[in-house]
Amino acid sequence: MDNPLEITLGARMSAYLVSPEDYRKQRKRLNKRLNKLRHELNLITKDTKNYKSKEKISSITQQDYQNNDKYGLLLLLTAERDILYALEIKTQLEITNEKVSSYKNLMISKIKKSLLHCKKLLEITANEDNDIKVIELYTYTSLIQGLLSLTKKQWPLALNSFSIAKCSLDFILSKKQQQEEQEENEEQYETLIRELIESLVDPSLNLSINQSDDIQPTSDLKTISRIHCHDDFLPYLTNVVRKIEDLDSSFVSQISSSVELEKTIQWRDHEATIYNDEIAFKIMKLNNSDQWENFDDINEFDSLITGWNEVLDLHTNDQSKNQDDDDLEKVQDRAILLTFINYNLLFTRLKRDLVLIDQLTSSTNNSNKDTYRLYTGIVTICQNLQELPGVYNDDDLYESLQNLEAFFVGKKHIILAETYQQINKFNEALKIYDNSDKTISQIFAKGQPYKINEFPYKVTSNEEFLTFKQELNKKLLQSHISSQFLHDSQTSTGQQYVVENVNKYPSSLSDIFNTSKILPVLSKPVLFDVGYNYISYPSIGSSASSSSPAVSATTDSSAADQEASKRGGFFGIFGRG
Repeated sequence: MDNPLEITLGARMSAYLVSPEDYRKQRKRLNKRLNKLRHELNLITKDTKNYKSKEKISSITQQDYQNNDKYGLLLLLTAERDILYALEIKTQLEITNEKVSSYKNLMISKIKKSLLHCKKLLEITANEDNDIKVIELYTYTSLIQGLLSLTKKQWPLALNSFSIAKCSLDFILSKKQQQEEQEENEEQYETLIRELIESLVDPSLNLSINQSDDIQPTSDLKTISRIHCHDDFLPYLTNVVRKIEDLDSSFVSQISSSVELEKTIQWRDHEATIYNDEIAFKIMKLNNSDQWENFDDINEFDSLITGWNEVLDLHTNDQSKNQDDDDLEKVQDRAILLTFINYNLLFTRLKRDLVLIDQLTSSTNNSNKDTYRLYTGIVTICQNLQELPGVYNDDDLYESLQNLEAFFVGKKHIILAETYQQINKFNEALKIYDNSDKTISQIFAKGQPYKINEFPYKVTSNEEFLTFKQELNKKLLQSHISSQFLHDSQTSTGQQYVVENVNKYPSSLSDIFNTSKILPVLSKPVLFDVGYNYISYPSIGSSASSSSPAVSATTDSSAADQEASKRGGFFGIFGRG
């Protein structure tokens, strides 16, 4: 009995029960299972003459449950069988009007009987250690209590019971979503919880609110449930409220009681009222999170994106529930709020991608392919921003977003051009640089690129755009030089550069050399003498002495005289002649 809601309501929903016959077949299948379970637990009463005094189910104790949790399963399935009988009658009443009063009384008696089994189940599971299981049992009981209250038109009791059910289901769903790894059955379980909230609890809460005289109709059912879950109409259900409060008080406490909410938002020249306290609270937290400038991890931006996605889901559900609202002011406020949420969500994604690009650029294993892909995603985000409702009518914002797209398109093109340069395709790179430069120049010809003061998260500015334009001009000039040099090299020396063929030079450099003015330069012996006087050549001297030993003796005196005459003056230069 790990998941009581899945055993009962999950099986009921997966069976697609529509007609009275469907409910009857499901009840019979459950009876067969109960019969086997009673035999297994030895809870069969063979003498049915005085069944009430001899039946064994009502005598189940806490000790029995602690020894074997199948005793709890028996009570749970017994309660589910009785409620199936009640729903079978309810479906029958929707088809025919015969014997309405008698059928209605029978339906109420079956709901009461199911509720008695649930109360017995809560009693024997009082010492259960699994908090989620206990909360699920209370949730199931509160749903049956709510059905009984609706049938008897006891609106305050119905509001109290369904408020407890909603708080409990929200808590269970939150805990399941916090689990990092989920199996397929866990995903089905989450779907069941959402289906219960959307198709059973919320409509019942709306009905109870509309029938109550002291409560204004509202779409903020979460706030209503957190207020009325503390009502004292059903004392036996208050234990679950205290348990949830001990585990996480935010699910049973009113938001506005602990925080002063900002119930309005400002977007451009529009102001909108927020009619849902939970949405107002989440937006206030997201707007006050100024620590994004210190974020150095992508996961920190992912938490912001998750927060805006949660707000978007809440607002989308709120809009779907109020799509028939005749109040034009509220309709307009919700439309402005939707654009505000999407605007901030898209810019958060854009900033996250820019941080990721910075990390890739600074890493040693930078891949232009990954950077190019990220810039492509950023361009798509800019296009989505331009398509938001209300943006097109704002001339300054629309033009700024167009130029923002052109800015990141230029960044993307630089990455592509650098890739071409790396593989020596300078002509292709030059073409890309030239097109980008023309586009950016046209933007600056009209004035400042951005007509608004600042983008969210300071993704870029006019100063950064100007710096990018100057950088693009430098890259264009460098690419033009490389392309021209490649062209000249190919036409004159094949594929070789000058350093690879020193005997040839590009024909375009012919004007540099004027061969008609080139004259021969006579050598100056004195230069040789300067080096000769102070550089000895042992090999030459030895070979000379060995080849003519007779002559050396006769020439010593004359060589000495010549050497003395050469060394006259400053290094022998000014002592000659």
